[in-house]
Amino acid sequence: MKSFSPLLTEHLENGTLVCPLCLSPLKIVDESIYCTNTACSHSVTEIPLIQKKIPILVNFDETILSKDALLATGGESLIPRSGNKYDTIKRIFWGSDGKTKRNLARFLEVIPKQPGKKPTVLIIGGGAVGNGAAGMYDAKDINILSFDIYASANTDFIADGHSLPIADNSIDGIWIQAVLEHVMYPQRVVAEIHRVLKPGGIVYAETPFQQHVHEGPYDFTRFTESGHRLLFKDFKLVDSGFLTGIGTVLLWNVRYAAWGLTRSKKAAIVIAMAFGWIRFFDHLVPDSFNVDTASGVYFLGRKDLDHKFSDKDIVTHYKGFQRK
Repeated sequence: MKSFSPLLTEHLENGTLVCPLCLSPLKIVDESIYCTNTACSHSVTEIPLIQKKIPILVNFDETILSKDALLATGGESLIPRSGNKYDTIKRIFWGSDGKTKRNLARFLEVIPKQPGKKPTVLIIGGGAVGNGAAGMYDAKDINILSFDIYASANTDFIADGHSLPIADNSIDGIWIQAVLEHVMYPQRVVAEIHRVLKPGGIVYAETPFQQHVHEGPYDFTRFTESGHRLLFKDFKLVDSGFLTGIGTVLLWNVRYAAWGLTRSKKAAIVIAMAFGWIRFFDHLVPDSFNVDTASGVYFLGRKDLDHKFSDKDIVTHYKGFQRK
């Protein structure tokens, strides 16, 4: 059991993490993981591991992920990730993460807590620390369980969000930031989030609205603020709104126009830096206008089994500039 982190071992042994094929509890035998269901193939064929410590909890019959590729590359990401020398420059000129930091504080505040027990926060797409989310890792009163479709220092296990290898009603909070645009079926992912959250559990999501394609062939969907609320209709609203507005959208346009004209991503970043001041338009127009023109939106909600949300409710929810 030395290969696995103490927290991962705990969640394997207490039944929070389950078999990706049949959702039965798992067991650790020596340094291998097996399913406890004798009718499941993983009862005799161990769960594959990356670096001898990161379980691949994926049903490969129901995903576009490739087992062979994951094992052959050691879980290497299919696209370049954060950590290059341009990240700091982009953060300086690309805009503030102030709203995410504020929302993180609210998220940590409203997670249900029990005396003597730290709540567990599941980070979906946690291979890299999200913009403004670093404070999550500094919080002393929560346990973080993080997964992604690639291995990293932050990845506890590999999984596909469409089919979470998590037991029903077992997680206290879920953080899913800049992920839902990259999944093929967002409604399925959100249904899985609802399934694994405990009653009273909290979910926080950030998703783009008016942003250009990023991550190439792995970018599928955008949401208005109202559309994002509708996606999470089975959750009781705690808060929702826009993250960045029309100025940030204009800066995306400048950057991508420069990229197309120069055919150089590096040149596009340099040119966009010269127009960084445009994002301050976010602060010059009404918040309701930024709702309608947002670069990204957020949702904070609670799993409430008594919550009801009708189709008519989404019309009255609208927060934009075009209200009559």
